[in-house]
Amino acid sequence: MSTTDRVAATVGDYLPERSSPTWYVLALALALFVGFSIYLSLLYRSFWLTGADFGSYIHMFESTLHGQGFLEQGKYTVRGPESSYWGGHFTATLLAFLPIYALVPSPYTLLVIKSGLLAASVPMLWVLARSHIESDRLAGLLTASYALNPFLWSAWLFDFQEQILLPLLIFAAYYTYSERRYIAFLAFLTLVLFTNEFTTILVGGFLVGLVVVSFRGGRLRREAPYIGVAAGILVVARVVSGWAIGQYTDASGLPTDVIAAPLQPFVEGSRVGIGQLITIVLGNPELIIDSVSIAIFDKVVYLVLLLLPVLFLAVADELTLGSLIPFIGFAWVFAGRDVYYTFGAHYPLYLLPFVYIGAVRVLARIDTSEIVDTESARASARTVLSGLLALVLVVNLAVGVAIGAEKNAVPGTNDHTEMLEEGIDTVPENASLLTQNDVFPHVAERPNATFSANRTLFYRYQRNNQKPTPEYILLDTKLETQGVEWAQPIRSTYANQFGTEYGLVRYDDEVWVFKRGYNGSPDGIRGNYTVEPRTYELNDFIPNDALRIDGQLVGSGGGEGTYYWYGPGTMLPPGEYTATFRVNATSTGERPVANLEVAAGTTPRPVATENVTNTDGLETITVPFTLDRMHSNVEFRASQAGGAGRFALENVTVQSASGANSSTGTN
Repeated sequence: MSTTDRVAATVGDYLPERSSPTWYVLALALALFVGFSIYLSLLYRSFWLTGADFGSYIHMFESTLHGQGFLEQGKYTVRGPESSYWGGHFTATLLAFLPIYALVPSPYTLLVIKSGLLAASVPMLWVLARSHIESDRLAGLLTASYALNPFLWSAWLFDFQEQILLPLLIFAAYYTYSERRYIAFLAFLTLVLFTNEFTTILVGGFLVGLVVVSFRGGRLRREAPYIGVAAGILVVARVVSGWAIGQYTDASGLPTDVIAAPLQPFVEGSRVGIGQLITIVLGNPELIIDSVSIAIFDKVVYLVLLLLPVLFLAVADELTLGSLIPFIGFAWVFAGRDVYYTFGAHYPLYLLPFVYIGAVRVLARIDTSEIVDTESARASARTVLSGLLALVLVVNLAVGVAIGAEKNAVPGTNDHTEMLEEGIDTVPENASLLTQNDVFPHVAERPNATFSANRTLFYRYQRNNQKPTPEYILLDTKLETQGVEWAQPIRSTYANQFGTEYGLVRYDDEVWVFKRGYNGSPDGIRGNYTVEPRTYELNDFIPNDALRIDGQLVGSGGGEGTYYWYGPGTMLPPGEYTATFRVNATSTGERPVANLEVAAGTTPRPVATENVTNTDGLETITVPFTLDRMHSNVEFRASQAGGAGRFALENVTVQSASGANSSTGTN
């Protein structure tokens, strides 16, 4: 036999038979890998992915590989942007990605790695399910339920984290345990525990469930040594993670602002450990009820949604219950953010493997004589379960698409994103740069780039340190990734410095490039400096003494000085402008019913006003104004002017005076 024949024979031994359903599972996994790799890459190009957590991982790998620190995030937290990721979370398995990133140092590398690992967990579940469940159809439908699970897709879309390893490792750990390959089981479990310190909570419950399962199966005497070693590894992992985190921070534990509100008054300091929280609730049992009752309907609904794709079968399994109970206890009692109990962000990657392991085990028991004692009854049960799981697949797919639509996860580049990329290129590569959450992934490879994603954490950093003074600040006030204006934390922090300490050096289409110490005139990013027209609709304003009625803000006059509305608190560069209010005013006397105002400043002061008495239906009232410097808080508002009557607003359009003079319109 030739070498080629021997290699072909060896490969053939590992490949499934041509008619095997495994090929369908592999095809599904490949489709998910290719589809999500391309999709995430397009989302990245569209500025949809964020600094926390995608850009920060790029920065961690870049800083480590270039000897500029160890896993430095570039994110402003209490510890500062130079702090190591290990100062907040311990992960050893994350280091395995470094050689791959070193070979292909690109953001796309991380997206392909993520899709590859999550897609690989699909055939791993298939192997596990097929080894337990007699019916290939049931095993396949359960695997497809996992592959199309909306919570999995939601986590798949959420940037990049080391938790992408967990589904593959947890499935492999239980599979090797079920095959009585205990050394391999311990190896995989060790990798799980050293992926993130949070896994110790779930694995601890899992091991308790394993003791129960082993005892009920009459295997406890044989398996006790291995379970004991697993418990020892858990303790070691917890000790090592605590030691490692302590090397990079003076304060460990949960920030007080992420714990439940009823518990916060009992916490001293800015951080608290799980042990302290347990002590607090044991000493004050009423706090358990107070915490659980917060958003209890949402908590129950999301728990139901988590278990629905496995037809609630997992609740009958000891391993699933052992793993879920600690997490649910943390999310419902201790946590103060909905991301935990709604299983948002990357948290499904912790939970889904245990849920599907439980479903596999329960479905396997249905094929035993202990539950269903005749073959015809088993066949009927399989048919019913197959039909229900098939229905779940349709629901999963529909909900998955709906999640993408709700998150506005529609990739697409346009003239504005191209403008933003050009604006980024105007900042020197080695200059110190502060930017916003959704821009940071595109500058994260720069050694001196930093970002802020959380206003509270940014303020906490400044309480312990001086306000950062980077050479450049880059903002995009038009970009709203996932419905959030990520420029806001930096806007509010530097509101008094913009236009004074930080001069506007380049501007175009709401892309702002500020430079420290610059006091000249701004240039355009693509040439001549211009300010594009903007129209502010009703949702941009805050009603005060007015109501939204039929697409208008409507108020009644008669008083004086009370605002009908105010806002939007926009940023405008220096220049001459006109604000065109589209209004309808009806005064019952000679006195004006409203004063239209353009106001600017930290506490906005009027820079231009215009009275309105009566209009012939909807009319446009133009208010010219001038800004001698950049203002980060400009309002277009209206107040009562003493006249009785009715006053309504449809929208406000702002444009440069030169643009207004060159345009045509009807007043």
